[in-house]
Amino acid sequence: MKYYGITDRGKLRKSNQDNYVIATNRDGDIFAIICDGIGGGKGGDVASSMAVSYFSVSFANTSSFSEEAEVRTWLKENIQAANHKIFQTGVEKAALKGMGTTLCGVLITKVGNFVVNIGDSRTYAFKKDGTFRQITMDHTLVNDMLIHGEITSQQAENYPQKNVLTNALGVWDTVRYDLSILQEPVDGFLLCSDGLHGYVELEQIRQIVLDTKCDPVRRARQLLRAALDAGGYDNITAILIDMERSADE
Repeated sequence: MKYYGITDRGKLRKSNQDNYVIATNRDGDIFAIICDGIGGGKGGDVASSMAVSYFSVSFANTSSFSEEAEVRTWLKENIQAANHKIFQTGVEKAALKGMGTTLCGVLITKVGNFVVNIGDSRTYAFKKDGTFRQITMDHTLVNDMLIHGEITSQQAENYPQKNVLTNALGVWDTVRYDLSILQEPVDGFLLCSDGLHGYVELEQIRQIVLDTKCDPVRRARQLLRAALDAGGYDNITAILIDMERSADE
């Protein structure tokens, strides 16, 4: 397995409120996470940093999982704990009130691959046969409207409140999250914040990701360059995971 993460503040933002980690536990399982912070001032940066730090430490101290139920329990307990920690910090510090963060993560274990999502950062799975599909569902106002048939997919692309979130980690005292368990084998994953998927055409992202003759480092940097070339309007973060080595290695 090979993996690589990269982040950039973009061309317009004064700071980078994205944070990421590719953590390992005692058994060599992998937990890759991207968090895109929200909140005025430094709030977004603090929230995303807190989330990444929490899961880095918690996962590093975790032993191997022997069954799916253990993974589900671990995720539930730690997501709620991280949410509580961020929420309480926002309550106690006026300058950080209302802060929160998205969270998308891929947990790769011997008992299966698990994709968790809160907000509008995304996880895609890909295969060398050209398959490239979005695993997560955006927790946004525009996506809710799209699901309920209130707007069309064409209208959704340019909807004025496109980035309004309906869910985030740390904003409220409870949090909901989506959990997907991948039953079929895949060749890799792309995790990214909306600074990438919100500005670069999906087909361009797909072509870069599926060029598996290039290692994850080069492809992740190409994704970043594509987002910067598209304007670099937001913070940009991407993690690429290749599950297997390429045939020519």
